[in-house]
Amino acid sequence: MNQQILFKIASGLSLIAASYHLIGVFYPVNDAPTWRHIVFVFVNAISVYGFLKRPKWFVYSFFPLLIQQFYSHGSAFYNKWTTASEIGYIDGALLILLPIFFINMVIDLKNKQAE
Repeated sequence: MNQQILFKIASGLSLIAASYHLIGVFYPVNDAPTWRHIVFVFVNAISVYGFLKRPKWFVYSFFPLLIQQFYSHGSAFYNKWTTASEIGYIDGALLILLPIFFINMVIDLKNKQAE
């Protein structure tokens, strides 16, 4: 898949996540506190920009987010699987897609530096 298309998909998914968290600020969509939804509205909005423009700093700032998301969504995926014998599809998709996005951002940064 073309990296440009992949980054547009990542940006679109970040926009959807920002919208979800914005709704979570005003309406209880899960058990997360309102402040967490506010934080992730901003994190996801920055990610929309970062995936589209890919400034150098975004790769470095995305890595801690990747770790946090693995902890948060990885735990949720595991807990749903072990307690309810259900698959958390959104959690699973994030665990698969975020490393793909990160690896492609690293490749993109290396290609820019080689130019």
